[in-house]
Amino acid sequence: MVSLKSFFQKYLFAITVFIGWIITVYSLYFIKYKMFGGAIEVLLLYVIIFPPIIAITDFLAKPKENENKTKKKMGLVLDVIAACILTWAFFISPYAVGLYAILTIALILILLSRFPRLQAKLKNKANQKERSVFVLSIFAILIIVPLVFTSAAGIKTIRNTQILLENTHYTDTAYVDIINNKAALAIVFEGKTTVTDGTQDDLGFYLFKASKDNKEYAIAVNILRGDIVGEVLLEGNPYIHYYLR
Repeated sequence: MVSLKSFFQKYLFAITVFIGWIITVYSLYFIKYKMFGGAIEVLLLYVIIFPPIIAITDFLAKPKENENKTKKKMGLVLDVIAACILTWAFFISPYAVGLYAILTIALILILLSRFPRLQAKLKNKANQKERSVFVLSIFAILIIVPLVFTSAAGIKTIRNTQILLENTHYTDTAYVDIINNKAALAIVFEGKTTVTDGTQDDLGFYLFKASKDNKEYAIAVNILRGDIVGEVLLEGNPYIHYYLR
């Protein structure tokens, strides 16, 4: 009968990949939806799909196939970098923070190719500890880069914004939703907003419900700057209840 210790020694890498993947998916979900209400793009779907596919492919591949696969992967990495840069430049806002994590990982893989001995160690399935540490470092990058970038860019979390409102003499503050564009914002707030035409409104606006002077208000706050850009009474507003449902 195989002991528990032997089992973990034999399947350390697979267990690490699985646990690390679960933690990473949950962490990115928490960052995207609980911290930022879905305002930032962390490429969550890609993280859900691709690590299991890569892990299964690696597990089923024979050693010779792995050697050929590694060469192909390096070419693929360069293609991924080019695709990410083009996508970022032409289609996606610079606040798609998941791209920065992918580019960081791609850079690490390119640097790794300069160290053949280390690369050989990581390719050897017998070196489960080294392989596990490497995989955990990749998962850590996927989590840490979005946090570092959003902090450096001054992107406000829902909690940051709630504290801001409480410090501006609002009470009973509650996050409601995100308003993605200025047109919708103008309709909901009946044109009484202070938004600009610059790129500082690209991420949209947090919509909060709060009280002040015994009246209930809907408040819009710029996600990137943390500025209050709109305030309207809930009572009598025909549009705000679409978001409150």
